[in-house]
Amino acid sequence: NNHQYACREYWNERFLEEEQFEWLADFDAFKHLVLPHLKLDSRILHVGCGSSQMSVQLYNMGYKNITNVDYSEVLVDSRRSSFPNMKWICDDIRSLASIPSGSFDVVIEKATLEALLVTEKSPWNPSDVALETIDSVFESIARVLTGDGIFISISFTQPHFRVPALLRQEKWSVSVEEFGEFFHYFVYVMHCRLQTSREVKDRFASIAPDWSRKIKAAK
Repeated sequence: NNHQYACREYWNERFLEEEQFEWLADFDAFKHLVLPHLKLDSRILHVGCGSSQMSVQLYNMGYKNITNVDYSEVLVDSRRSSFPNMKWICDDIRSLASIPSGSFDVVIEKATLEALLVTEKSPWNPSDVALETIDSVFESIARVLTGDGIFISISFTQPHFRVPALLRQEKWSVSVEEFGEFFHYFVYVMHCRLQTSREVKDRFASIAPDWSRKIKAAK
């Protein structure tokens, strides 16, 4: 039952045993799409880090200023012991309450959004809860980024669903690259201070319009 992916208790129990797991793909498969957006002194925040080795691989490549966030305290305690040269914080991607505003140049996530939206019945018709979730996530990420920061999202969700969702946050532009030989994955790159054209926004909104709709006001 994939619905358990949305529960913190599931992850705490899983991380008691799991030392490493890569969702979607190993960093080597898509690093050519990520590294051009990084500088060696970039302040990098990896949200929903889980037991992925991506931040460890980045650290070993010379990117030393990395902070990892996950909402499983079991995972954070374990990784802090195993990799003390990086920062490890227990926090929720929907708020990032312990992260100061404007404190990171780059935020990276891989398949965390999919886990948060796993209970959705159809990608064509997101619920108000789903829209509230992604709005909270994107607002939190935009807040902790610098004024010209970059958000990188690695995903299996197709652009006609994900781009209009990302464009709910007006503080950044959206571009997308594809990787994978048989099953395709996507690297979405959001640049703060840049704007996506109205033509592109309208085109994506027309394909999956529910991702662009306003949330109904509570009565």
